[in-house]
Amino acid sequence: MAKAKKQKQKEMTEKEKHEMRARRQETHKSKLADAMARLTSKFQTFGDDAMLDEYELCAYLGRSVQWARLHRINNGEGGGPLLPYRKIGAAVRYRLGDIKKAAYH
Repeated sequence: MAKAKKQKQKEMTEKEKHEMRARRQETHKSKLADAMARLTSKFQTFGDDAMLDEYELCAYLGRSVQWARLHRINNGEGGGPLLPYRKIGAAVRYRLGDIKKAAYH
């Protein structure tokens, strides 16, 4: 399976690679914009008890989703205090009040 994927990537032209990167960037920007809108709504409704997903957390902190994942996996090493999180099934959630305490105190 991985071999077929590598072969397909080799066959892609530079233009196709550029278009694929541009699509990914647009998708990422769209997800962050949606997350910011949800974050605003959650904050108004729940205040510090709002539970944020990764995209909402990153929109709030101005960081990338990759940073949040690596930060969580590496227990906060390499940049700032460990941000407390909760696992709900497979989902990772961050309580806004806990993030404020950890990030700003």
